[in-house]
Parts: sequence; structure tokens; C-alpha cells
Amino acid sequence: MSTGRPRMLRVPMKFTDGVWEIASGGQIPIEEGTEAELRVPTSSITDTGFLRQMTQKGVIPVLPKDTPLRALLSPKDRNGVPEEIVKHLLPLSDPDIQIGLLHSPERFSSDACFVEVHLSGPTDAQAQDFDFKDGGLWLIFEGAVPTDLRSSTINLPEGVTEEAAISLNHAFTLLSEVFEPWRKAHTGSVYERFYYKEADGKWYPLALLRDAGIAMQEQKIAADLWSEFLSRSKAKT
Repeated sequence: MSTGRPRMLRVPMKFTDGVWEIASGGQIPIEEGTEAELRVPTSSITDTGFLRQMTQKGVIPVLPKDTPLRALLSPKDRNGVPEEIVKHLLPLSDPDIQIGLLHSPERFSSDACFVEVHLSGPTDAQAQDFDFKDGGLWLIFEGAVPTDLRSSTINLPEGVTEEAAISLNHAFTLLSEVFEPWRKAHTGSVYERFYYKEADGKWYPLALLRDAGIAMQEQKIAADLWSEFLSRSKAKT
């Protein structure tokens, strides 16, 4: 299954005389408007306010408890899959299932199926944390960078497994072990492997919510930095 992501190039850079250049010298030949991610040592940041904003921890609630999610699986070989749980497979070829495509249709294999799960209540440890006590799904940030997608427990379909899923990663592993026994590794990106239903009735990958959260955090950081700049400017006058 292709993600459609472009191949990325790592380019060593050096900040010289107020300009970013290739470490070996000269400017990088790149298209106007190209976006990139800059990774620098925190010890090199000269503005403590900027550093504080870019490293501040944040939690954004994404979906509430009891929200249905659908795991994307490819059970191309159903040998070994018990008949009584095959009924939980929802083929993407079903016309009643509408996918909000962010990529080309070719990204899905012909045997791709959904299996529906539900966000359930928190574990005892999560219940002690104010942010997670009600159960659901949250994005964890450091500055504008998402560092984790944390969930409460996950209810899996009846008969799939007796083991309780304590996270989306754990839920996907349990589902893959049952419906994709042919795979050597039962892991996958939860942002691409779990879908949620939008108001338009279509199912979208959690990557869409992650990207919306990033945009929200970037706007908040920009507003906070601008507010600090205005405060410093007023103090100097």
C-alpha cells in the first residue's frame, strides 16, 4: 500500500552571516515556497521565550469516548482466520462505505477491509490524570511537534480476542495477528491504519486530525510569540 509521500533528502546546513547555507558552502537549489523542517540544538537558540514556546508540552482532545474507529487491514489470505470472526470484516469495495480519499484510490489493495472498534474508558493509571480521566483520544505535543497519539482502552469486536487493548498500537497488533496471520510483523502507523467518521459521512485517516492539530498548535505558538514581542516592545517604550 503506497502512501504517496515524496522521497525526502537530508541536507546538512550551516547558519552563516544571517543566512542558511549548505554546510559545504553555497545556497541550496530549491523551488520557491518549499517547506522544510529545521532541527537545531536547543543550546543554540538565543531567545528563551521562543525556546519555551517551541518545547512547551500540550494536550489536544481529539475524539471522545465511545467514538467508533475503523482499522484498515488487508486479509488477503484468510487461512487460519476463524469463520465466526470473518463477519467483522467490512470490505472497502462495499458501496455503502465511503472513504474520504487523501490519496489516489490505488493506495488500497483489492482485499482491503475495515474492522470497527470503539474508544472505551481509561485505564486506572489514565483515570488519575485530569486530561485523560474521561476516556477518548488525545494528541500530545511538544511545541508544534506531535509526539504521541494517546488513547484510552479500545473495545474490539466480540470473539476476536479475550485480551484487552490498551492503546491504538496494541489494538492494531491484536487485530493484525487475527486477520493477517500471514504477516511477519503486526505493526503499522495508527495515523494511516485507523479511520474516523467525519460530519460528511465519510471515513478519513487519523492523519487528518493530526495535521489539523499541528496547524492549531502552530497558530497558537505564532500568536503567543507575537504577544510576547508586543509586550517586550511596549516595555522598551
